Amino acid sequence: MEVKAYAKINLSLDVLGKREDNFHDINSVMQQIDLYDELSFEKSEDITVQSQFKDDIILKTVLKLKELFRIKKGVTVLVKKNIPVSAGFGGGSADAAATLKSLNELWGLNLKIEDLIKIGSEIGSDVPFFLIGGSCFVSGKGEIVERINIPEMDILLVSPGYEISTKEAYEKLDGMNYDKKYSSLKSKKLKDVKEIASLLHNDFIHIQKEDVKNIIKEVIGNGALNASITGKGPSVFGIFGDKEKAERAYENLKDKYKFVYLVKTKT
Repeated sequence: MEVKAYAKINLSLDVLGKREDNFHDINSVMQQIDLYDELSFEKSEDITVQSQFKDDIILKTVLKLKELFRIKKGVTVLVKKNIPVSAGFGGGSADAAATLKSLNELWGLNLKIEDLIKIGSEIGSDVPFFLIGGSCFVSGKGEIVERINIPEMDILLVSPGYEISTKEAYEKLDGMNYDKKYSSLKSKKLKDVKEIASLLHNDFIHIQKEDVKNIIKEVIGNGALNASITGKGPSVFGIFGDKEKAERAYENLKDKYKFVYLVKTKT
């Protein structure tokens, strides 16, 4: 069984505060894009995960399903990572969601999407979104997911090439005083690309290095309607009003940064 695990961007991300369980309440408009990891699953006696990166979240997902449903079977998972690691695109959570869906079928568990979301929320905060996919308004710690309608958009992705851990990002943000906004509540109702671009917002911008802010300016200077970071950063995305401008920006920036990719959103 071969599947694609699609990445995401956060069109808006409001971090509203730390909860008693040490997670954070968020509001976010999350959007899948057509950048993906490639995973294959095959029945096996043992559990094997083969990847060019350490894929603890895939192994964690497999072991959780085995424990919950007392599965005696194993699985071999082959992973081709195309999504940059710890860069804000949710690649690990996308892989976990793909694993849940695939093993549900491969092992004949017959779990409903509600069941998968409940299990997924215990694996990672973004996993429930990836189980639904497309365009969603996400709240709580990430377990409340509501499908919304957003038009297809041309997106340029630029990553400076270094990683930021989720734990470190939240710890830095918790130590800052910043105006907690509710931009995502406005963004969830928009269907016009220019309006969506005008309301891009991410509270994690407060912890970014100056080079990330410079990339945002550079992407806008290359024709984007607007640009922001995705997830906790450091990757930047820009929304373009037409494909030709996006392609020109890609040509201008592709050799300057470690990771530059031209994608479309997935509905």
